[in-house]
Amino acid sequence: MAIIGIDLGTTNSLAAYWSGGEVRLIPDETGEVLLPSVVSYQKETEEGFVVGAAAKEVFLAGDTQSVASFKRFMGTEKRYELGGKSYKAMELSALVLKRIKQQAEAYLKEEIEEAIVTVPAYFNDKQRSDTKKAAQIAGLRVERLINEPSAAALAYRLQYGNEDKSLLVFDFGGGTLDLSYVECFDNVIEIVAVAGDNYLGGDDIDQAVASYLCQENGVAWEALSKEERAAVLTGAEAGKRTLGMCHVPGFSPVFLDEDKLFELCMPLFAKIKQLFLRLLEDAGARISDVDDLIMVGGSSRLSVVKRFLTELLGKEPIVFPDTDQVVAIGAGAYAGIRGRKEEIQDLLLTDVCPFTLGVETFHRKQDEKGRLLPIIERNSTLPAARTQRLVTLHDYQTAVKVKIYQGEEYYAADNLLLGEVSIEVEPKKAGKEWVDVTFVYDINGILHVEIENAKGRRNQILLANQQLGERELERYQKELEALLVPPLQQEANQLLLKEAKAYYEQSTGAKREWLGNLMDWFVWNLGKGRLYTAKRAAEEMKRQLAWLAQTEEGREDWLFDGELKQEQALEWDDEE
Repeated sequence: MAIIGIDLGTTNSLAAYWSGGEVRLIPDETGEVLLPSVVSYQKETEEGFVVGAAAKEVFLAGDTQSVASFKRFMGTEKRYELGGKSYKAMELSALVLKRIKQQAEAYLKEEIEEAIVTVPAYFNDKQRSDTKKAAQIAGLRVERLINEPSAAALAYRLQYGNEDKSLLVFDFGGGTLDLSYVECFDNVIEIVAVAGDNYLGGDDIDQAVASYLCQENGVAWEALSKEERAAVLTGAEAGKRTLGMCHVPGFSPVFLDEDKLFELCMPLFAKIKQLFLRLLEDAGARISDVDDLIMVGGSSRLSVVKRFLTELLGKEPIVFPDTDQVVAIGAGAYAGIRGRKEEIQDLLLTDVCPFTLGVETFHRKQDEKGRLLPIIERNSTLPAARTQRLVTLHDYQTAVKVKIYQGEEYYAADNLLLGEVSIEVEPKKAGKEWVDVTFVYDINGILHVEIENAKGRRNQILLANQQLGERELERYQKELEALLVPPLQQEANQLLLKEAKAYYEQSTGAKREWLGNLMDWFVWNLGKGRLYTAKRAAEEMKRQLAWLAQTEEGREDWLFDGELKQEQALEWDDEE
């Protein structure tokens, strides 16, 4: 029984596994590792559907019974008509995953026990839920989804060694864009912040070029048939990759150089720039803090994309030799971690919550629309736990209904509704009865909601919009309790704080003031919820206490010695 990693991509999909101390890609019967994420209905076949290269061939020829890029509509109600029936993106993705499963089992000559599937970091709960359902339909057990940039960071770590580094991962595929700010240290890969757009990718560059070809030929895009549009997009895709003359049947050739392509891409680049600014702000970082910019995804190979990023960030990015394979390599490595392979089992990959999680609240009785009260903010390190106290709004109300949302919009209803929980309260005057709402969000994307007041407690687990049974609920609660030990409560950090407090009690004057500042700085950094920040703070605390121990044994005028005084300097982040 094998565990594999799967990159379910917009343009291509592929799978990998861990063996012999390295990641290996899984080829099909022809030796190809890339499976085009294209589905075609062909009634003469046994199953009625063809997936992969054969489907892509007829799709590019304008076949109306073929579809591609459906991943962009995962989690939506959009439907595709094939063979007289309509299918959602989830069902089409299931066909791709089923084909990958067949390839993997034929190649490995064993059943697939479990699959790790990658998703865009900016996929919401519904999109992640549909990805898991697609895997289930395909006969795959998926207990863990990992973000595509996280997989890319893991692949980078394997290839470029264990040196401490801050990375910016730019994952630009056919249909989605993901950005991640990553800290790598020791055996930890910590995702600090993510940003992205699920509807921005190489397909949009194809469309921009296709519109330009139509414009140069005096043809309206809207007036073209589906077959003609497919032909223009094929010419546009070839033109953006090779540059030079773009040829489309029935069109006059159009010359496309890099400067013109750069100009056509400017509206897309403007969106990307805004995402970069938001990412750095959420990460509390500057461009100068980034050691390496990593480019992955098929669209990263375009020279105009590399040129734009170099101009924007002022540094040359690292482009993996096979950008299409990087995410799958990371997924394969995580399959090795999941399978407890000795060479990689100690590597820890953390992640963040890509969207804010909160509840609907009303500030006044006359409010027509409820507002979103954030409980777990976006880019909180997982696992995360937060509690918020709410009070009743109406006199003598007997219950409180808590609606749980995911998103960044001001009004709750404009965000994604995940579920709701109700709890009875004592009928009292408005504002006199309270409930405590606790969110616990774990590394697997499982949201545990607990609502408690003096009268009772209600628990609910939100996992892919489904309720768990009592036994599963108990198991997850135990796992969450074990995970959620904040850095400040960890034994080693408590001992450092205890040592500093002992020095503080023995000191007076300026020395006591300095020790108080040191403890405040330490607690503040541990409370930020980032593993790398906590590690750096603990190392600095040890250094300061070791220096203090030396000066205690030496001279008494340590505080006024210029050379030693420099040792007291603490690094507070700019965000303070």
